[in-house]
Amino acid sequence: MENKNLIHYNLYYFKSSSESKQVADNWISEIDRKVENLNDAQKNKIYKSIAKEEISNHFLAYSWYQFLTGIRGVIDPGRFDLMTFYKKEDGKQGFLKILNGNKSWKILFSNTSVLVIYFFLIPIFLFSLLKWFFFVKFFVSKKRDFSNYYILILIIYSVLVTGPVNCSRYMMPLQLIIITFTLLSINKKHISAN
Repeated sequence: MENKNLIHYNLYYFKSSSESKQVADNWISEIDRKVENLNDAQKNKIYKSIAKEEISNHFLAYSWYQFLTGIRGVIDPGRFDLMTFYKKEDGKQGFLKILNGNKSWKILFSNTSVLVIYFFLIPIFLFSLLKWFFFVKFFVSKKRDFSNYYILILIIYSVLVTGPVNCSRYMMPLQLIIITFTLLSINKKHISAN
């Protein structure tokens, strides 16, 4: 599962972004043909080998892509999850497809009932930006105790390790921590104002 995801999602979108959708499609088709008649253990071994080679050959570019796409997931308001819940998407219209040029931006606004969903997502997105602003401010305003930095490193690690698949559902377990530090940052502002 992990190596299949790495090939069919992370590396596919990396190739789609860095080269072209056509190159990525041809690359994934070639891999699928190579593993077509193999069992899962054999497929996994080949996926792992291909992934290792691709990442080694494009280490800096892939690392940068992993970083940028991980950051993007931090402010995801949950569009895909909400659209899937209301059966407006079948998993093939994701926002990542649009960002990587595989789908047109027009698809976002093609259905008027979808616009209502976006209307509800805008305040969530704005609140997320505000939350992250105060979270970052907490750490850059002054030196903190090591335990605070340990939690910051844990959050950065979680964001970076998820990379292109990072989205609101992967950030959910961290939300209480982020909100706590956001409230501490806001509380410090009020204490210093008094």
